[in-house]
Amino acid sequence: MNWRSLILTVCIGNGLFCLPIQALSKNFDDFKSSETKIQVQNCTDCNNFCTIEELKGLAKSITVKVISENGWGSGIILKRQEQIYTIVTNQHVLNTQDKSYLVQTPDGNFYEANQIENEGFQGNDLAILQFRSAHYTYAVASLGNSHALAEGDKIFAAGFPILEKPQDTEFLFTRGKVSILSDKPLEKGYQIGYTNLIKKGMSGGPLLNIYGQVIGINGMHAYPLWGNPYVYRDGEQPNINLRQQMSHLAFAIPIETIAKLAPQFASVPNIKVTQIPSSKIFKYLFFPDFIDVLNWKFSPPILPTSCMSQEFR
Repeated sequence: MNWRSLILTVCIGNGLFCLPIQALSKNFDDFKSSETKIQVQNCTDCNNFCTIEELKGLAKSITVKVISENGWGSGIILKRQEQIYTIVTNQHVLNTQDKSYLVQTPDGNFYEANQIENEGFQGNDLAILQFRSAHYTYAVASLGNSHALAEGDKIFAAGFPILEKPQDTEFLFTRGKVSILSDKPLEKGYQIGYTNLIKKGMSGGPLLNIYGQVIGINGMHAYPLWGNPYVYRDGEQPNINLRQQMSHLAFAIPIETIAKLAPQFASVPNIKVTQIPSSKIFKYLFFPDFIDVLNWKFSPPILPTSCMSQEFR
């Protein structure tokens, strides 16, 4: 494949780039002894929730564009080990004849990336890429625990949608709520259903909680155009009412799946984050939807429902 023509096409709206071409191992087993190093990138500390601008900035700093001969998808920077960066994305993003890929980092640079072959993903829609950056340092995602989620919790999704109109934004950050937490996965590993807008091209991007931690990998938008993705791995299908509800939602693979199947690349906290008041609380005490923003469960409520802000809606 002629990467030169592809790069020129991509760079029209993105300015300068660099394309380091350095050999990396493509064997998944070569990395099993590697020490997993996760750089904490959540807001101030694990007990602080983020503002919308902080969340958007965090999401943008850890999200990359994954480019193939057929277009692009998104990916999440999981790990850095010296000059090598590990990216998680969806396998369907990489399903092309030509197995050459580029990764575009948040600063606009381009790097050649290798897919790390793994037969142990057990049919989950997951894939691992790696690239080398000798001169620039990039943020690494902080991972949360999706088991701490509850239906109705606020979540945030990000990625690089395919541009359909001139006015479309290249990086998209959307807000929504958890709607379904399935006890058993669908065929491709999807278990978290949510209301956020997800467009084609955002597959492989992060799903974040209010702390800026990645708790899932985007991969399936609402209203799929073909096939029936709503089949559980054991072959059963949800009832008609549930399937209709599912069709209105986007779906993500829990971050625990990648941590379980590829622990050398990802580590997830085993316990739920303790929600302790911090200095940021006082910024929101007198804004509407304070209780909902934090997703705390109080009985009786500590604040009247009349104190509710639109910031997180």
